[in-house]
Amino acid sequence: MHWEAFAAFAALQLLFALTPGPAVLFTVAHGMRSGWGASLKAGLGIQFGNGIYFTLSALGLGALLSTSETLFHAVKWVGAAYLMYLGFKAIRDARANAAPRGDAPVPVTQRPFAQGVLTQLANPKSVLFFGALMPQFVDPAAPLLPQYLLFGAICFVTEMPVLAVYGWVAAQGRRLAASERVAVWRERISGALLMGVGASLAAIRRAT
Repeated sequence: MHWEAFAAFAALQLLFALTPGPAVLFTVAHGMRSGWGASLKAGLGIQFGNGIYFTLSALGLGALLSTSETLFHAVKWVGAAYLMYLGFKAIRDARANAAPRGDAPVPVTQRPFAQGVLTQLANPKSVLFFGALMPQFVDPAAPLLPQYLLFGAICFVTEMPVLAVYGWVAAQGRRLAASERVAVWRERISGALLMGVGASLAAIRRAT
């Protein structure tokens, strides 16, 4: 294995992680809305979505996702619509969500981890990154499984701390705003961020 390739991959992944994109906006939205714990769960969901794309790429299915224009647009528009719906719902129900809630169970699709997985799977940039870009760093003459495992570890240790910091900063603003009126606006801003994530996914174009 060529360690220079892993170093280049790590630098590229860190650059992507530091650049505010759908994953960052999604994590910030949950940090503002429900605190740092929720943002961490959202970040872990994003990493789980990355793991699924790693598996698809290792099986050779990532290339199909990255080269099929139909699949690309289907993933993009379904993901964008899902996040726009979440954002609209958060804005519409801002006053009700800002009120103190009991221990009523939260549907799985509304939990930060599950939303993080779905958000990452719906991000066409992830399809391109793991399906087309990452294989360029793989040495076909060396065992593939250790390389994919190392790439996966690199993605986790570079991206998860960045998302955790973004989520922590967002959660601090939430802690400073305890009044119900501010909580309503916090819900609305969180919803606007989710809609922004959906809009950013919709704006992504497939490279030709």
